[in-house]
Amino acid sequence: MSKTKDSNRRLTPWPMPVIAMHVIAGPLAAQTGWHTVKDKTGACQMSYPPSWTLLSQPGLVNSPQGRTSMVLSGLRPYRPYSQETLGMLADKVLENSSNRAFWAGKPVGNPPFVTYHVESPGKTNSCVDEITVPSHTSEDEVKKMALSLSKTA
Repeated sequence: MSKTKDSNRRLTPWPMPVIAMHVIAGPLAAQTGWHTVKDKTGACQMSYPPSWTLLSQPGLVNSPQGRTSMVLSGLRPYRPYSQETLGMLADKVLENSSNRAFWAGKPVGNPPFVTYHVESPGKTNSCVDEITVPSHTSEDEVKKMALSLSKTA
């Protein structure tokens, strides 16, 4: 510990868990070879695997199964969802914090697809995306995409 120049008070160091939480909670860099796509306003971005196809409209990509995903700037500043709202929308909540809301809906269709909703703080309004994938898709791959959603620099 060190002392301040102006007094004999000791500075309290930041505990390591707080620093680790900040680093982990921040936006992740795109995976090697992934496409980074910006929304039409240029305020938000998200990365997708190389097997996904970029479309001509800003913020739009297609999954290998032809499901369209769109990154966009939301209509309101970001805030976590209430438990009541999540109870109506989510089958599985993966995160609902000051950094991100991320949940999965129920599998629907034949073959079954799952839609994941991810929302995070943007420059002014939230950044939002819905990722629709076959129900057998690795949740880890979806998490990599979801955790890449962020405001642009």
